[in-house]
Amino acid sequence: MKFNKSSIKSMSIPWVESDFAKDILEKKKVSKKLRNQTIFFINNGYLVLRNILSKKLIKDVLEDFDKIINSKAFKKNPDYFHYNKHPRVIEGWRKSKFIKNIAKKKSIEQYLQFFYGRKPLPVSTINFYAGTEQPLHSDYIHFGSVPELYLAGVWFALEKVNANNGPLTVVPGSHKLKIINFSDFNLNIPRSSKELKSHYSIYEDYIKDIIKKKKMETKKIFLNKGDAIIWAANLLHGGSKIDKKNKSRSSQVVHYHFDKLDYVYNPCFTNKNIGIIAKRDINKIKIK
Repeated sequence: MKFNKSSIKSMSIPWVESDFAKDILEKKKVSKKLRNQTIFFINNGYLVLRNILSKKLIKDVLEDFDKIINSKAFKKNPDYFHYNKHPRVIEGWRKSKFIKNIAKKKSIEQYLQFFYGRKPLPVSTINFYAGTEQPLHSDYIHFGSVPELYLAGVWFALEKVNANNGPLTVVPGSHKLKIINFSDFNLNIPRSSKELKSHYSIYEDYIKDIIKKKKMETKKIFLNKGDAIIWAANLLHGGSKIDKKNKSRSSQVVHYHFDKLDYVYNPCFTNKNIGIIAKRDINKIKIK
């Protein structure tokens, strides 16, 4: 198929998510390394990058994380991830310039700019003390965009990730599956945290069943301290079981939307079938 600049620019999804992504890539003048990395990302929906963070930056982030979770404010209103009760810090970039520095890492932004053809905008950070043990899910259940699929997640290893401390699990190629939201199960907009948790449980069971039905394989990702993994909007991923109790697996997750979008929204509280869209103001949530 022949492409021209106008046809590529008019695509409503990221070019890297297109059925013609490899054809488009052929038109781009890039290094052999980047070409191979992009093909892997197109096929699998994720890409591991080595030695992204310096030891000094990791040390500074971990020190700030400890300060936050040991602060009076955190102890008064603690946040323990409900899957395994380990502490986490959401939007820590507001309190730590080092967490913010990771979220705005230039080398990561360069990959995202190339993959998505738009300027990446970091909109959320989550710092974890340990593995999440969270069932497989897609981040697109939390971060929607119009046009669709302009979302990427990046997971930074702040310590070595091995088989014992709950490595990240991905489902290669699952980013090409149909986007699933609560409305697909005829569920109402959740009106309480209890109802949201119930909806999410139904969603997780469905994801488990679809993987089994399609006989999709899971893959554990082992990273060294300072490595990172980029994943596509709809890639299924989760946290493996922590084999050694209380074993840490410090990490930081950053979610990115992109510029020039019509709008972004929260799919958990959206039902487009009845015209309810929980829009977010990207200018308020983006990390400045």
